[in-house]
Amino acid sequence: MVIPLRNKYGILFLIAVCIMVSGCQQQKEETPFYYGTWDEGLAPGPTDGVKSATVTFTEDEVVETEVMEGRGEVQLPFMAYKVISQSTDGSIEIQYLGPYYPLKSTLKRGENGTLIWEQNGQRKTMTRIESKTGREEKDEKSKS
Repeated sequence: MVIPLRNKYGILFLIAVCIMVSGCQQQKEETPFYYGTWDEGLAPGPTDGVKSATVTFTEDEVVETEVMEGRGEVQLPFMAYKVISQSTDGSIEIQYLGPYYPLKSTLKRGENGTLIWEQNGQRKTMTRIESKTGREEKDEKSKS
């Protein structure tokens, strides 16, 4: 098959344009679905005085906050985690980097926009709430 010279330059021009356009587009990095503030759904015990608890996942840390009877809102020491792996089912394995290293836990999507956190043999099903600080909303993937 013989392609006239004019068509060859046209094809080369189209290929060059396609390469330039695809090369200039930056891949948007998806923010993990678990970023944001979640209600831990604690059932308050009769003697512990904890009324509610939340956990906020950001890029650098996990912050847990409890509302305690007589003490108000108490922020527990921050916990640094790193993502170890992500499975094909969408679950994410994270590893705690604190003093009881290596503690691993799993985060996965639940039904109706919930987050399931499996940690130390316990399973928490959490619902997303709006943070008072609004800090994670810039990191948080849009709710779908």
